[in-house]
Amino acid sequence: MAGIRVLGAAACAVAAALTSSGCAHADPEPPVPPGPPETAAPQPDSSCAEGIAGALSPADPAELGNDRRLLRCDGGAWQSFGGPYPSSDRWLTTGPELILHGQGRRNPEAKAGTWSGLPQTTQARCRAEVVDVLGAGKTSEPETFDGAPGQSLTFAVSDHMFTAKLSGYCLWQRG
Repeated sequence: MAGIRVLGAAACAVAAALTSSGCAHADPEPPVPPGPPETAAPQPDSSCAEGIAGALSPADPAELGNDRRLLRCDGGAWQSFGGPYPSSDRWLTTGPELILHGQGRRNPEAKAGTWSGLPQTTQARCRAEVVDVLGAGKTSEPETFDGAPGQSLTFAVSDHMFTAKLSGYCLWQRG
Protein backbone atom coordinates (compact mmCIF):
# COMPACT_ATOMS: atom_id res chain seq x y z
CA MET A 1 0.00 0.00 0.00
CA ALA A 2 2.89 2.33 0.75
CA GLY A 3 4.31 1.64 -2.72
CA ILE A 4 1.03 2.68 -4.34
CA ARG A 5 0.98 5.91 -2.35
CA VAL A 6 4.55 6.75 -3.43
CA LEU A 7 3.71 5.93 -7.04
CA GLY A 8 0.52 8.01 -6.79
CA ALA A 9 2.43 10.95 -5.31
CA ALA A 10 5.09 10.66 -8.04
CA ALA A 11 2.39 10.58 -10.74
CA CYS A 12 0.81 13.71 -9.26
CA ALA A 13 4.20 15.47 -9.23
CA VAL A 14 4.84 14.51 -12.88
CA ALA A 15 1.34 15.61 -13.87
CA ALA A 16 1.80 18.95 -12.07
CA ALA A 17 5.17 19.48 -13.80
CA LEU A 18 3.72 18.69 -17.23
CA THR A 19 0.78 21.01 -16.63
CA SER A 20 2.94 23.96 -15.58
CA SER A 21 5.48 23.40 -18.38
CA GLY A 22 2.61 23.20 -20.88
CA CYS A 23 1.54 26.70 -19.87
CA ALA A 24 5.06 28.02 -20.23
CA HIS A 25 5.15 26.95 -23.89
CA ALA A 26 1.73 28.24 -24.84
CA ASP A 27 1.69 30.71 -27.74
CA PRO A 28 1.38 34.30 -26.51
CA GLU A 29 -1.49 36.46 -27.68
CA PRO A 30 -0.79 38.10 -31.04
CA PRO A 31 0.77 41.57 -30.72
CA VAL A 32 -1.44 44.60 -31.16
CA PRO A 33 -0.74 46.07 -34.60
CA PRO A 34 0.89 49.49 -34.41
CA GLY A 35 -1.19 52.54 -35.23
CA PRO A 36 -0.16 55.01 -37.91
CA PRO A 37 3.25 56.55 -37.24
CA GLU A 38 3.22 60.07 -35.84
CA THR A 39 5.16 61.25 -38.86
CA ALA A 40 2.81 59.84 -41.50
CA ALA A 41 1.72 62.34 -44.13
CA PRO A 42 -1.81 63.61 -43.52
CA GLN A 43 -4.59 62.05 -45.57
CA PRO A 44 -7.79 63.72 -46.81
CA ASP A 45 -10.52 63.79 -44.14
CA SER A 46 -8.18 62.54 -41.39
CA SER A 47 -8.16 64.57 -38.18
CA CYS A 48 -5.67 67.33 -37.49
CA ALA A 49 -4.85 69.04 -34.21
CA GLU A 50 -6.27 72.45 -33.41
CA GLY A 51 -2.72 73.77 -32.99
CA ILE A 52 -1.95 73.30 -36.70
CA ALA A 53 -5.17 74.84 -38.05
CA GLY A 54 -4.57 76.60 -41.35
CA ALA A 55 -1.35 74.73 -42.14
CA LEU A 56 -0.73 73.29 -45.59
CA SER A 57 1.03 69.94 -46.04
CA PRO A 58 1.75 67.61 -48.95
CA ALA A 59 -0.55 64.57 -49.10
CA ASP A 60 2.46 62.63 -50.39
CA PRO A 61 5.89 64.04 -49.41
CA ALA A 62 7.48 62.21 -52.37
CA GLU A 63 5.52 64.42 -54.81
CA LEU A 64 7.58 67.44 -55.82
CA GLY A 65 6.92 70.51 -57.91
CA ASN A 66 3.72 72.18 -58.93
CA ASP A 67 1.75 68.96 -59.38
CA ARG A 68 1.86 67.93 -55.73
CA ARG A 69 -1.43 67.45 -53.91
CA LEU A 70 -1.72 69.68 -50.88
CA LEU A 71 -3.99 69.45 -47.87
CA ARG A 72 -5.06 72.20 -45.46
CA CYS A 73 -5.93 71.62 -41.80
CA ASP A 74 -9.40 73.15 -41.59
CA GLY A 75 -12.15 72.51 -39.04
CA GLY A 76 -10.18 69.73 -37.33
CA ALA A 77 -9.69 67.70 -40.54
CA TRP A 78 -7.30 67.65 -43.48
CA GLN A 79 -9.10 68.98 -46.56
CA SER A 80 -7.88 68.99 -50.18
CA PHE A 81 -6.43 72.37 -51.13
CA GLY A 82 -7.75 73.39 -54.53
CA GLY A 83 -6.27 76.87 -54.94
CA PRO A 84 -4.06 77.59 -57.96
CA TYR A 85 -1.15 79.14 -56.02
CA PRO A 86 -0.57 77.75 -52.56
CA SER A 87 0.82 80.35 -50.21
CA SER A 88 0.74 80.06 -46.47
CA ASP A 89 2.33 81.32 -43.28
CA ARG A 90 1.99 77.77 -41.85
CA TRP A 91 3.30 74.50 -43.31
CA LEU A 92 3.57 71.04 -41.77
CA THR A 93 6.43 68.75 -42.78
CA THR A 94 6.33 65.08 -41.82
CA GLY A 95 10.00 64.24 -42.32
CA PRO A 96 11.11 64.41 -45.97
CA GLU A 97 12.06 67.75 -47.52
CA LEU A 98 9.37 70.16 -48.60
CA ILE A 99 10.64 72.72 -51.12
CA LEU A 100 8.89 76.09 -51.01
CA HIS A 101 9.43 78.99 -53.41
CA GLY A 102 9.92 82.46 -52.00
CA GLN A 103 9.42 86.01 -53.21
CA GLY A 104 12.52 85.73 -55.40
CA ARG A 105 10.24 83.82 -57.83
CA ARG A 106 6.75 84.29 -59.20
CA ASN A 107 3.84 83.00 -57.10
CA PRO A 108 5.67 82.59 -53.79
CA GLU A 109 4.55 79.84 -51.43
CA ALA A 110 6.32 81.42 -48.44
CA LYS A 111 6.96 85.10 -47.75
CA ALA A 112 9.75 87.01 -46.06
CA GLY A 113 9.86 87.34 -42.30
CA THR A 114 10.86 85.45 -39.21
CA TRP A 115 10.02 81.77 -39.49
CA SER A 116 9.95 79.16 -36.72
CA GLY A 117 10.09 75.40 -36.95
CA LEU A 118 8.19 73.79 -34.08
CA PRO A 119 8.96 70.07 -33.59
CA GLN A 120 5.83 67.95 -33.20
CA THR A 121 7.53 65.28 -31.03
CA THR A 122 10.35 65.39 -28.50
CA GLN A 123 12.60 63.54 -30.97
CA ALA A 124 11.77 65.64 -34.05
CA ARG A 125 14.53 67.80 -35.47
CA CYS A 126 13.61 70.80 -37.65
CA ARG A 127 15.97 71.71 -40.50
CA ALA A 128 15.80 74.51 -43.08
CA GLU A 129 18.02 75.27 -46.05
CA VAL A 130 17.44 78.70 -47.61
CA VAL A 131 18.73 80.02 -50.96
CA ASP A 132 18.34 83.69 -51.96
CA VAL A 133 18.37 85.36 -55.38
CA LEU A 134 21.52 87.53 -55.67
CA GLY A 135 20.91 88.90 -59.14
CA ALA A 136 19.82 87.91 -62.63
CA GLY A 137 20.44 84.16 -62.84
CA LYS A 138 22.53 84.09 -59.64
CA THR A 139 21.64 82.49 -56.33
CA SER A 140 23.40 82.35 -52.99
CA GLU A 141 24.96 79.29 -51.46
CA PRO A 142 22.43 77.46 -49.26
CA GLU A 143 22.26 78.69 -45.67
CA THR A 144 21.39 75.84 -43.32
CA PHE A 145 19.57 76.13 -40.00
CA ASP A 146 19.45 73.04 -37.76
CA GLY A 147 17.45 72.65 -34.59
CA ALA A 148 18.25 70.27 -31.76
CA PRO A 149 15.86 67.34 -31.20
CA GLY A 150 12.65 68.62 -29.64
CA GLN A 151 13.80 72.27 -29.78
CA SER A 152 12.23 75.01 -31.89
CA LEU A 153 14.25 76.70 -34.61
CA THR A 154 13.92 80.37 -35.63
CA PHE A 155 15.48 82.04 -38.68
CA ALA A 156 14.95 85.05 -40.94
CA VAL A 157 13.83 84.81 -44.57
CA SER A 158 14.54 87.72 -46.93
CA ASP A 159 12.18 89.02 -49.59
CA HIS A 160 14.73 87.64 -52.10
CA MET A 161 14.29 84.02 -51.05
CA PHE A 162 14.47 81.69 -54.02
CA THR A 163 13.77 78.39 -52.21
CA ALA A 164 13.52 76.98 -48.72
CA LYS A 165 13.90 73.26 -48.11
CA LEU A 166 12.13 72.38 -44.86
CA SER A 167 12.38 68.96 -43.20
CA GLY A 168 11.59 67.13 -39.97
CA TYR A 169 8.25 66.44 -38.30
CA CYS A 170 7.69 70.16 -37.74
CA LEU A 171 5.11 72.92 -37.96
CA TRP A 172 6.67 75.88 -39.78
CA GLN A 173 5.13 79.29 -39.22
CA ARG A 174 5.90 82.88 -40.05
CA GLY A 175 5.36 85.26 -37.18
